[in-house]
Amino acid sequence: MPPQYNEIKATQMAALLLRLNGGEMNLLKFITLTYNIEREALNRWLRPVTFGRLFSFDNGQGVSDIYDNAKFSKQDIKSFWREYLETYNNRNIRLIKGCGIEKLSRAEINLIKEMFEKYKDKNASQMIDEHHKPNLFPEWNDPHSSSIETTYSDLLRLLGKTQEEIKEFEEDLSELACLEKIAR
Repeated sequence: MPPQYNEIKATQMAALLLRLNGGEMNLLKFITLTYNIEREALNRWLRPVTFGRLFSFDNGQGVSDIYDNAKFSKQDIKSFWREYLETYNNRNIRLIKGCGIEKLSRAEINLIKEMFEKYKDKNASQMIDEHHKPNLFPEWNDPHSSSIETTYSDLLRLLGKTQEEIKEFEEDLSELACLEKIAR
């Protein structure tokens, strides 16, 4: 059992991205960009930022929990996310008010800024096209109007991590989940 999705870190990551983009962003671009950040964190550090579940969607890869937070139909649900972010017109997401970044490490903040710079000039369609290219995102599987989960271990395998690295990652996740359970 992996650690739980960290909504506070996800909100702070999202708020930072939106602030870098002038306060708002196309929702599809936002979903693909947050996935790219989570993927790159796994690739570099063998540790995700938000511990969200990864899925293939029709429009590319996404962090399912971030997608769920951002869904237009769930705007009435009270959450940490809703205090700071809102989705409008079912197409865009914006920052309502600033939130801190104290839950993010310096490395995570730098990664968010780096990935924003890398993709800031791409629109949603260009990012979705990239996610459909097997040489760039081999983890994407066409879900045919549904969704298909991408496990962390499968993604790490596709990113070229060794079996030993993947085993160590899985052990770390189990330990973190146990610590999280004890802390509750």
